[in-house]
Amino acid sequence: MTTLPDSIASTISREHAQHHASSEQASDQATTISPSLSKKKRHPVSKRHLKDRWKSFLSQDAEGNLLVEGVSVKELDAKFGAPMYVLVERELRDRLRTFRNAFPYPKFRPQFACKVNSNISIIKIAKEEGFELDASSVGEIILGLLADYEPHQITFTNLYKTYQDIAFAAMIGVQSITTDSMEELQKIAMVGENLDIRIRIFLRINPLIKLGQYSTLKQQYGIPITEAKKAIEFAVSHPHIELIGLHFHGRYITNPQVYCVAADKLLKLAAHATELGANIQYLDLGGGFPTNDNSQVRYGRSYNLQKAGVMIVEKLQKLLQKYNLPEPTLIFEPGKYIVANAMIGLVKVVSSKKMGKENLVITNGSVYNMIADRFVSNCQYEVLPANKLSKPITTKYSVFGSTCDCIDVMAKNRWFPKLEEGDLLSIMDCGAYSVVFASNFNSLKRVPIILAKENGTAKLIRRRDRYAEMFAPELDVLKVADPNELKYFYNLHRINFEKIWGERLTPEVREKKLQKPLQAILSHIQRTREQQKDSLL
Repeated sequence: MTTLPDSIASTISREHAQHHASSEQASDQATTISPSLSKKKRHPVSKRHLKDRWKSFLSQDAEGNLLVEGVSVKELDAKFGAPMYVLVERELRDRLRTFRNAFPYPKFRPQFACKVNSNISIIKIAKEEGFELDASSVGEIILGLLADYEPHQITFTNLYKTYQDIAFAAMIGVQSITTDSMEELQKIAMVGENLDIRIRIFLRINPLIKLGQYSTLKQQYGIPITEAKKAIEFAVSHPHIELIGLHFHGRYITNPQVYCVAADKLLKLAAHATELGANIQYLDLGGGFPTNDNSQVRYGRSYNLQKAGVMIVEKLQKLLQKYNLPEPTLIFEPGKYIVANAMIGLVKVVSSKKMGKENLVITNGSVYNMIADRFVSNCQYEVLPANKLSKPITTKYSVFGSTCDCIDVMAKNRWFPKLEEGDLLSIMDCGAYSVVFASNFNSLKRVPIILAKENGTAKLIRRRDRYAEMFAPELDVLKVADPNELKYFYNLHRINFEKIWGERLTPEVREKKLQKPLQAILSHIQRTREQQKDSLL
């Protein structure tokens, strides 16, 4: 393919590729906010906006702008450009430490379920706080290795694994492969035979329990307990399988008694496996711990993790005596509990409308590329007027995203001060599943993640998507464009119009800075298309 002349490309880059505050992508060279820039006098957030779970890291300045660890949302927008996520490191570490200390059990090894948010920086922080890793795919295993986990600190748990997945996990030496079905158990045996290795496994068991509103009877996870002994006997007797643990999949459990009932059923099976010669070293009771957010209202009570931890451990000790078993290593796999409250979404109002009796605002964010979990769980995020915390609340608004879809509704019928173009809104408690569910619907870019630290610094830990990455799976196959061509589109889209318009736009300036570069790009594209057509003739 032909390429745009270097002189034109450099002109575009030099004249037009400077970043504006609200540009679509933060500069690769300017990815932090220093304490000296962000230091502001902090005032408590008004009680009408503040929840107890945010007190440690939220405040406001004298003008009513939200501060995250002392950094103004206006500064964040000026530096990185909304929409974005802001991850609060202190809250993340506090949640990890709280969970780790909640279970007074001598052999406790919690694992972070990175499926809820697989950002490498989050995974690294989990490791620093003493957590091992629950990986749901080979991709998540690789992320764990990139975050400095050793293979023996990672378990591999999902419902479907290819032969390649099993071989990969076994050969790098993960702690265990959690087996979800009899068919998968046979696949593991075949891989072990062909590689001539003994593969360590957990058996994931569905105990088929119903306790109050909670039930596993219709869940797809695990081997039904009615077939568990058959699976145990197969695993124990096979020379290329080493059964070292039993696993239960927890799914948003608000009654900690569920873990006790599951432990009872699994330890009874562990006793059977022990009689057959297995060495059951691990009891993995999964995740499902609730978060501190509005979802608690549905259950009419708050969840006390410390009390739950003590109660579960006391019950576990009694069950071990009941079945005459040695203490196994206890594993829990929290995910949503760890990260949900530690992340904030920041979006900007781009227009305000009145449709009949309904007031609404359009933002530059979207449910699709920021909080797509709303489509799955219908969760209701709290939204704060991030630059108008001190203004009187006067108007009920619905908050919409920017896509061409009627269900792109970020919040419905919420009370705010009067909202107008340029206002910032913060979407609270959006750390779980939002990032990993985010899509490129409407070919929108997924948003960056900024890490806010306790010392008042803010750091880019994930940049915004680029078109070359978004379109690569098709471009690699169809060969309709080369990377340089996308770079020219990218540079054109980054033109700093605000800066240009701030100058005196004489006809000569307009010709030099806008029309000539644009015409050069369009001419190049046209020549490329003509050459492609000629090559097909």
